[in-house]
Parts: sequence; C-alpha cells; structure tokens
Amino acid sequence: MGMDNRCLVLSGRLLDGQDEATVHARMAAAFGMEMNGFRERVFERAPLIIRRGLDAATAEAQAAQLRSLGVEADVWSEGERMAWLRRDGQVRGPLPEEALAHYALPGDSWCHDGGQSWFAWTPGATSDVPPGPPASAQTEQAAFTPEPPPLHATGEAAHQPPPLPATPPAKAAWSTAAIAAALFSVLALLVRPLAPVALLLAVCVVAYLYRRPLLRGRPYAVAALLLGAVALFLWLERPAPTQVAQPYVPRPLQPLPASATDAGGETSGQCVDKSAPPKNDEDRFLLTGQRLLTGRAQRKGDTYVAEAAVSVDPQCQPSALQLYVFRHGVFIGTALDTAATLAHTHLADFDLTDDQHLRITLAQCTDKPGDCAATTVRQIAVMPGGGGWTLGEIK
Repeated sequence: MGMDNRCLVLSGRLLDGQDEATVHARMAAAFGMEMNGFRERVFERAPLIIRRGLDAATAEAQAAQLRSLGVEADVWSEGERMAWLRRDGQVRGPLPEEALAHYALPGDSWCHDGGQSWFAWTPGATSDVPPGPPASAQTEQAAFTPEPPPLHATGEAAHQPPPLPATPPAKAAWSTAAIAAALFSVLALLVRPLAPVALLLAVCVVAYLYRRPLLRGRPYAVAALLLGAVALFLWLERPAPTQVAQPYVPRPLQPLPASATDAGGETSGQCVDKSAPPKNDEDRFLLTGQRLLTGRAQRKGDTYVAEAAVSVDPQCQPSALQLYVFRHGVFIGTALDTAATLAHTHLADFDLTDDQHLRITLAQCTDKPGDCAATTVRQIAVMPGGGGWTLGEIK
C-alpha cells in the first residue's frame, strides 16, 4: 500500500453546539443504518477508521461531509501499523498507530493490531513496545460513496481486536433483607401473633429479589416464606379456650312479704286471678311468690325473661314491675335493682337481644298520668360466675 494513501477517522466527538440525538440520527440516515445498529457499530467503537485507501483530496472532501453532519472527522496518513484502544471495558478502533497520541486518554489501554497483550497508555508508549504480528491482509472496508452526501456505509473494517484480559466475575452481594425476613419468621413461630407480618415481609422480599437477579439470598427468602406460612397456620388453628362448666345454684323465689300491699290494704295475693295465665314452669314459679304476670316475656336460647308485678293498686292493677331472669329454667335474679314504680318510673320496654344480653328501656314519669318520656336505656349481661349464672350491668 502506498505511503501517500489516507484514511478517514471518526473521533466520536460532536462539534460545538451540536445535539447528540440529532447528529446520531443524521449519521444513521447517511450510513443507511438503523439507529441502534449505528450506535453499536460506529459511535460506541469511535475513534475508528471508517475508510482507508483514499487519496488526499477525496479524504479531505469526505471529512468535510462528516463535519457538515456535526461530528469531528480527521484525515490521517495510512501507516503499516494499526492499533486498538480499550476504554471503560470497550474496545475501540482500529486506528493508525501514529494517531494514538491524538485520541488516547489517561486510563486507556492499547494494543497492536494482531497482538495479544494490552499496555497501559502513556505518552510515547508505542515507541517502547515492539510491534505485533502483521494484521490480516483481508480488509472489508467501511466506505462512503465518492459523491457528495448522502453518505452510505457498505461495511466495517475486518481488523479484529485482541482479546480483553480475563477478569474474575464480581461476587454477588447477599441480601440482608432476605436474612432478616428468615430470622423474623423464626421469631413468628415462637410469637404467633407476628405470623401475618412475617408472611407479608417474606412475600415482599421474594418480589424484591425477583427483580434483582444479581443479589444472593433466595434460599433465605423462600425459607422465610415457608416459615411465615407455617406460623400463620398454627396461629389461626390455635385451640379455642375450653369453657369450664359453671354449676347452677338454685335461688328459690320467696313469697312477697305481707308488707307488700297497696294503699287500700289489699295484698297482691288477693289479685291472683288478675294475673296472666302461666305459659311454662318459669311463670308458674313466679306465681308461687304471689307475683302477678303481665304477660310480657321473651326467650332466647337458654335464657328466659318475664315481667311481673310486685305490687298492685286497689283495682289490682300493677303499681310496680320487675323483670325476672331464668337460665336453663333456674331463676338467677332480677334485672332491676328496685322494682319500677309506675308513679315515677315506667318500664317502657325490654328486649332479650341474645341469650346473654338484655336491653331495658325506662321512662321517667311525672305526677300527671301518662306523662312519661323514654330517657334511660340499661344493658344487662347474663354471665357465668363462680357460684353459677349471675346478672351484671354493662356500663
């Protein structure tokens, strides 16, 4: 090859004021290449020779065409020796060896075309290194059309770079989140209420590692997921507390004392025929205490509540009412501390919401007959106690 031949080098740098995306698009169109392929095969390998074997005039004309597209292009004399650059792990070139000083940067490595060893770049480095074996004689040139733009690339240089030095792969880091999730799941086995949190944490860690394949710790994440699921199962399947059967303590209902009379002097016992007929054993039990049934009663499950008068007026009409509560047919107590005297407090309504809860509505009354207003609601609970079932007010 004659020493007067020129080669065209694309440096990869843009001229001042040029936009990278715009210039790359122009260049790709001029070379007739797709944008991604152009970046990979040309710009990511720059600086590199894009055409060889040109005379001086043709080389300068095509360099001017490239500069008009916004990129830096240089014309160099072809020599017998070519070289390669390695920058940031990327092999660039080939280049005329005499052009290395113009394009190489501190930290770059270089190698003769056809050589097998890379050398750290320092100014004047090529003069101290013996040349490598001659490059392959077969060259598939990357060329422009000799006409003015548009330009077209027909190939790339057949020179092949030497192999990069082998570097041991970096060891992947462990995920501390996976280890923490596994330890938390072990804790959840001991403290079962933590099981839902442990399972949720394990699921999040598995999803986190799925999107980061280089992180280690998947066995820990899977173990955390399994342990969290086991802990949750054990927590949900915990045995229900065993209810201790409470013995029933009968509470005999005593007859009303003789003092429980009306103002006219008649006892409630003389008005028994005015009582509502009994419907069950609980009602009959109340009648033995000389109480008058009003007919209002409710039953829910094993609990029965009946209303009865504890005193009457001269016309045998109730003047004081009380609610009597039974459990499994056994009398366990009265719902009101004192009977509701109709002259002051009216027992407006009561509702056995379930077999352990009684709702009572009381109305305060004035001296005027029928002048009452619902003002108080009391909640009574039927509860097992140490000596049997008892009644207690819910505040």
